[in-house]
Amino acid sequence: MMKKIVYLIIILIGVSMHAQAQGAGRGQERVRPDQQRLNQQNRKPRAFKASEVAGLFFYDIDKVLKKLNLKNDKSKPLVVSLLKKYNAQIKEIEFSNADTFTNLNKIVNAEMKSIRAQGNNRVNNQRGLTREKAQEIIRPIRQKVRKNEKNLNDALKDILTEKELKKWLKYQKTEKDKLKPKRPQRNNSQGQGQRGNRQRGGF
Repeated sequence: MMKKIVYLIIILIGVSMHAQAQGAGRGQERVRPDQQRLNQQNRKPRAFKASEVAGLFFYDIDKVLKKLNLKNDKSKPLVVSLLKKYNAQIKEIEFSNADTFTNLNKIVNAEMKSIRAQGNNRVNNQRGLTREKAQEIIRPIRQKVRKNEKNLNDALKDILTEKELKKWLKYQKTEKDKLKPKRPQRNNSQGQGQRGNRQRGGF
């Protein structure tokens, strides 16, 4: 039943993407070539990766041990065991959802490519709908990841010292933040020049 729902949502995304492509084609006629190139440079987004949106990543165990600098030798094998277990759980989630991730990556990235240079509100709204549908598919997968993460953290609380636990949580947050897309930088040179002209003109 779940697979049927997933494929139905993917089909809906594909239909909406086709409609966007037609709208984008009409919108391109009204955008100047030089402005279009500028938009492409300033707004080129990071490629969509469904597994990252779902929160999937693997811990480098050697790097974790180095970061934590464990004082108790007995803690080390326990931490290693927990991290190996977590990585195995994430690998299983990745494997069981491989087809879903692949389909979402193809659809969302194709959509992003087709409307990248468009500033049309209708196109942007349609893009939001497609992302929302993708999030609906990914949400239950993300929940599984978070459950495993909570179990890992709860187990580490019983092993690590307070100082080591703080280091762990800080390191974990840093790794999770790497999955978040960065906002594209805007070219403010034109706006800065206009403001400078107004200042020199006394306005």
